[in-house]
Amino acid sequence: MKSYSKNDARTHCANWDAGDCLGCMMPRVDGELVMIVDSKLQGKTCVVDNGCEYFERIVVPSIENQGR
Repeated sequence: MKSYSKNDARTHCANWDAGDCLGCMMPRVDGELVMIVDSKLQGKTCVVDNGCEYFERIVVPSIENQGR
């Protein structure tokens, strides 16, 4: 798997806000997709360099599918 950086987050991630994370997560709850704001990430510096569940589950597949 390719390693992603904050530059990739800046270009592709909807949670990117001038280097900080908006904290919006999209888990499935009882089979439905819901949006929640994760207070542990909201307003904090982007963590994509150390692994981010949202980036890996939502953003990476869209990056890999570009150009198909």
